[in-house]
Amino acid sequence: MALPTGVVFDLDDTLHDTAGIEAETLLTLWAAVREQWPHADEAAFRARYRDGRDELYQRVLSGEWDIPTYRRAHLSAACEPWGEPSEALQATQLRLRDEQLQRARFLEHATEILAELRAAGVRTALLTNGPSAMQRHKVQALGLEAQLDAIAISGELGVAKPDPAAFAAALELIDCQASEAVMVGDHLDWDVRGALDAGLRGAVWVAGDDDREPPPRAVRVTRLREVPAALASLV
Repeated sequence: MALPTGVVFDLDDTLHDTAGIEAETLLTLWAAVREQWPHADEAAFRARYRDGRDELYQRVLSGEWDIPTYRRAHLSAACEPWGEPSEALQATQLRLRDEQLQRARFLEHATEILAELRAAGVRTALLTNGPSAMQRHKVQALGLEAQLDAIAISGELGVAKPDPAAFAAALELIDCQASEAVMVGDHLDWDVRGALDAGLRGAVWVAGDDDREPPPRAVRVTRLREVPAALASLV
């Protein structure tokens, strides 16, 4: 099976089970929210917690906010229909999010795919958005430095996806031309459209249940185990 010369992976919700770990955190966080507002609506809270976070996180990527400031703003936005979170609730959220970081784990099939690509001689890199300390913690907990040829973190690069410069920096680390590389990620704008705008040969969108159509030169898969076949289809 022919494969690209280089493959660049996103981290969160591509290799790392961020959503699954967060779902566990939300069980406890929702109980704390309900203590402050007994009549708050759980579905509405979860939807607000999920939606709109990219816009807030951009302020972390730009350097305007640190992670605790972002987390406080995120909870405030999620709770807006019911009021402002108490300091105790904010402290609970910050503690839970710190504990969440300690539970780093791979998504199913991640390690097998990385090993398969390495055995096939494919050069691999990680390109993840976020502060250095937070993302490096996940990288080290997962042992990714031994499984990938290069690690690129926006907080260390000084530029974040979808900026073409972020993709160029990751590809430089593995000495690979954009035309010979494919991006694999879960974020349609940051990972997929960003990679295509940066001139990469193609992109694999790990979309889960999102059934939107990807742009040309991108392949949509529902789960990580489908990635190798999708990579081959782009060669």
